[in-house]
This record gives sequence, C-alpha cells and structure tokens, in this order.
Amino acid sequence: MTPRPELVQTAWARVLVCALADAGVEAVVVSPGSRSTPLTAALAAQEALAVHVVVDERAAGFFALGLGRARRAPVALVCTSGTAAAHYYPAVIEAEMAGVPLVVVSADRPPELHGGGAPQTIDQTRLFGEHVRAFADLGPPHGTEIALRALRRRVAQTVLASLSPRRGPVHLNVPLRKPLEPARPIDDAEVALLARAEAIATRAPVAPPPCPAQAADDAIAALAAALGRARRPVIVAGPGDLGGAATAVSRLARRAGAVVWAETASGLRGAVDDDVARLDAFALVMGTPELRARLRPDLIVRLGAEPVAPSWPGVIASLPDVPRWVITEHAWPDPDASAAGVVIGDVVATLEHVAATIPLRAPAGDDAWREAVRLADETAWAVVDDLLAAPAALPHEGAAVRAVLDACGDATIVLGNSLPVRLVDQVWRPRRALRALSQRGAAGIDGLIAGAVGAAAAGRPVVLLVGDVSFAHDVGSLALLRHRAVPILIVVIDNGGGRIFESLPVVDAIPADRFDALWLTPPGLDPVAVARAFGVPARAVRSPDELRAHVAAAPRLGTAVLHVPVAPSSARELRAAAIARLTAAAATLGAPDRAPASAAEPDDPRKGATP
Repeated sequence: MTPRPELVQTAWARVLVCALADAGVEAVVVSPGSRSTPLTAALAAQEALAVHVVVDERAAGFFALGLGRARRAPVALVCTSGTAAAHYYPAVIEAEMAGVPLVVVSADRPPELHGGGAPQTIDQTRLFGEHVRAFADLGPPHGTEIALRALRRRVAQTVLASLSPRRGPVHLNVPLRKPLEPARPIDDAEVALLARAEAIATRAPVAPPPCPAQAADDAIAALAAALGRARRPVIVAGPGDLGGAATAVSRLARRAGAVVWAETASGLRGAVDDDVARLDAFALVMGTPELRARLRPDLIVRLGAEPVAPSWPGVIASLPDVPRWVITEHAWPDPDASAAGVVIGDVVATLEHVAATIPLRAPAGDDAWREAVRLADETAWAVVDDLLAAPAALPHEGAAVRAVLDACGDATIVLGNSLPVRLVDQVWRPRRALRALSQRGAAGIDGLIAGAVGAAAAGRPVVLLVGDVSFAHDVGSLALLRHRAVPILIVVIDNGGGRIFESLPVVDAIPADRFDALWLTPPGLDPVAVARAFGVPARAVRSPDELRAHVAAAPRLGTAVLHVPVAPSSARELRAAAIARLTAAAATLGAPDRAPASAAEPDDPRKGATP
C-alpha cells in the first residue's frame, strides 16, 4: 500500500528538523499556530535543538535575533502561514544589516489553496525580498528516498547561506497539507517509510563548513603600505561584536604605532592590551574643533559599522585629505563613498595579515603625538568627572549610565539605540573588557526588550540599558519574562521623551509644543506599574549610588525592571559643557607638529578595494 499523506508529512518534518540541527542551528523559536503543527510536533519529539516558545511573532523575531547574537550561531524561527511570517520583517532586516544568521521556517498552505480565498493564505514566495541571503520553497512533502535526501540537502544549503560567505537571514517556506497532526504507521509500507526517513535524518552531516570571506592579497598589501607610511594612524571601531578581535587589534596598533578609538558598542572598548595607546574619550575630544585640529591623524582605519559618536560626522568633514580605510566582514559600509579602500573579509584574519605585512618601525613624531592624545584623554575624563559631581535635583543621565556600566560586572550589556548607545562613550571610562551588544544594523528602536531577553536566554546575565521611548515601543515583550527565568535586568533611563532630537537642528525650527508632540513624544508611562502588570518585579531608583547597588546585585536577584528618572536635558548639557571646557583647555594640551597630509596617501587611493 502507498503510505498515507499524513504519515509522509510526519516523516518529512522529522527529516527537516534533524537537518536544521545537522546544519548548525542550535535553537528554535516557535510561535504556535495550526499550519505549522507538523514542524512543531517534530521539534517536540527531538532533543538536539533547544526550543523556545514566543507567541507574538514580532517579539519572537527579535528574541531569536538577540539569542543568535549572544550565541554567535544560527537560530531558527517557526511560524504558521499567512501574516505570521510578515511580523518577523523588522528583525529580518536588522539581521540582514548586522550580519546575524537567522533561519525563518514559515509554514504555508499547499499550492491548491492559493488564489482561492482560503484563510491565512498569502503569497509567501520571497516574502523578505532582498533582505535574506537565500530563499527556498521546499514544496509539499514527498516520501521517496530521493525527495527526503534532497530535503536534507536543501535545508543544509540554506542554513549554510546564513553563515557563508556573508552571515545573515535566510527563509525556508514549507507548504503543508491537512491532516496536520503527526501520524503513526499502520502497515509495513508506512513502517518502512519511517525507517527510511530516520536513516536519512540521522545520517552523518555532509554540509561543508562555513567559508568566511578572505580579503584579497592586493587589498592587504595596499592597506599595509598605507600604514607603513603613516605617522599618526588611528584604528576606529564602531558598533559590532568585535571583542574577539582585541588581540589582533592590539598587535596591529603596536606594529603601526596607532591610537585606538573604540566605542563601547564595538566590544573593543577596554579590551585592547594596556600598552596600546587609546583615546577612550574620543567622542568628546574629537568633538572639540580645536583638539581635533591639534590631534589630527594622518590615516584612519575603521572596523565595521560607522561610529555612532556625535563627533564622527565632524571628524570626517574636517579631515577630507586624510585617507580612510574600512575593514569589514560583509557589505560595503562607506555611506559617503569617500573611503580610500574597503577591505572585505574575516576581520581578525585581515588584521593579523595586515600586521604581519607592515614593517616594524618607530615613525618620527609618534611619541609626541601619542602623548598629546593621552593628555587630552585624561583631561576629558577629569572634566566629565567634575561635571557629573555637581549636585542636582534629579540624577544626571550621564551619572546613571556610568553607574550601570561600573556595576554590571560580567553581565552582557545591551545598549539601547538613540541616546544610551551614544551617551555611554561620553561618560564611562573603561577599566576592563565588557561584552556589549547593540542593534545597530538598521539602528532602529524595534524590539530592544525582546532582543535583550533573547540574549539572556543564551545563559549569561544581561543588563539592558534602554530609554523611556524605546521601553514603551516594545513594552509588550515584557510578556516574555512572565514564565521565563532568565537573568536580565532592564534599566529604563527616563528623561521624558526622545531627547536625542534636542541635539538636532529641528529643535530650533519647530514651536516647542509641536516639537514635544511630534518629536520628543514623552510616553507618560510608569515603567514600574507596567512591569508589575506583566508579573515582573520592578522599582524606582532615585540616585546613582542606589542604582549601582541594584545593578551589582542583579545576577543574584534575577529578572527585574529598574525605573530611573533623570534630569531631562542633562545629556545634551553635559556634552556642551564638556566641549566648552575642553576648548578652553586646548591651548595647554600640547600641539605636536602637524603631519604632512600626504603622509599616508597611497599612490592609487582606490587600490586595494575589494567588492
């Protein structure tokens, strides 16, 4: 007899789920639904993959994104048909822009139900467009041996595309027919089919390992030559999980006589070796025009994404004659098309190759310039310390942010977008390495709570530093914590709205009442009451010392929300006051002889760029 379709579908789902695990997927986030029942049942019957249940698909997408970032491994998403997968879209876009491997597995109605008004039936073909590295429609299940083997291969190929040559999201679409429930064999033919499927499902993996992109030799040589000529090179690290590159960055900085400017969101701030010259306060120092002119580099090597520091656009605008190179694992992060070269390849391997290629030397003027940089850095931190020590009715936003970073210990710090990710580099002087994550691919405020909960699900304690608007934007994701014991502390810095807009020209161009309503948008929520409504412990914190104590105790206390009201415009006022003081002090900070603008310019400024 021919095996029943439901038995074929049961075997098919078993092979698909095993193929995901064999291809490198470590966890699956399921949003329950009817059409995905065969996939969910197959997941329930296996032990190789960790399964997380998140009802809301939008929250599930960001939960998987955070888990994938923390684990540095692919995470799969499983949902029903119709609009369910569309709710993954914001997380898929962030994964695409940030290079995070996600595997979307969307159940679908079979072909015969399309175009006829069947419920929960939409065209899911290439639903995510160009935002996924690969798309595969697996077609309705078949029970032949070649079909089952091909299923395993196609799943492996698609997962591999999430890892190599460019990490990012992929999409598997899986049409399924009723009956959807798992079936048991009732005759010899069905027993034989299940045995055949099991043999295929448990066969040793044959998928090749990921092959990260390797930078071309001529690109390495061109960048090494530029560094060899430079007298005052800097290595700039913007957002990205670059902590694993600390040793390679340290070696290159020593070899080239470079100063490191690393943002907290890069994971490198505080992680490079102690003997490497650093400008940790570069967000303030390079935001001071007089110091920017005195300490100008003659070559910039940037790692990963564009820095978020408010001073970065000014640096680029004021140094048009300074060659700038970009080392990146994927994409082409050169938004103003002004880079002298873009080197695409594994970042650590590229740094090591460049360091090995540069001749070891001590360029004239390096020591004087680096000493001037060090003095400016020390002065900037003294200024910030003094400003934050001033008494105030409400805690200074900078003092609150500093308290969180000082006390977070070994926890992973997740930085919310808008103001927190920018303010942290202006107030926190790193004394140690810190694992920092951020959603700076598309740089939106979507799903910050869900993403942090996903990161905490990887097992390491997490502290999420988030603003009041971002908290309100994803407040529904607090539901993820109701039945999930994850080590996460959510610190809501409440400055009464989107204060980052106060630093933009629009603040002076719009009447105050309209600015407040359309840009500032104060949420007016009580985070403590909201959190408690979701069953999450919460409390208000009124001073940096109290905040520091609660953050330090967080790993022992488990999940909680802290509401920290701060002086509304204190971040903007701090930056303005610090730059004013640094401007006044600039004349006393030393002015090494200006390096020739052409010192690091390659013969062909575009030589070495790789597509």
